Amino acid sequence: MLQRCMHLAKIAQFSQIVKSYTSLAQHKWLDYDETHKKSLQTHKSRAEEFIHKIPIIEVDSDVVRCLGGTHINAGHPQVYIKLDTRTEGTPQTCKYCGLQYVKKGHGLHHH
Repeated sequence: MLQRCMHLAKIAQFSQIVKSYTSLAQHKWLDYDETHKKSLQTHKSRAEEFIHKIPIIEVDSDVVRCLGGTHINAGHPQVYIKLDTRTEGTPQTCKYCGLQYVKKGHGLHHH
């Protein structure tokens, strides 16, 4: 009996959450699809659009450290990106933030 009551309480709580998110769906940034629960928590971002506007960063070294921001704790985990690839001058992209780097002195080859 206790399990049944707990189950009904969870259903009621979920129902209230769905109603709250349904009212939020009026905003243009949150598309709501009643058949897909994940869309309740999806936030659409234009970050990819903005990152492509940043010019390719030219550096002197063969390896660059990307932090995704100006402070070590502000962006993503730090990663080291090798720039001495088989195709010289091809920009290398950070897998977290999308910033692109290329070694100076090599002509930029856009792909």
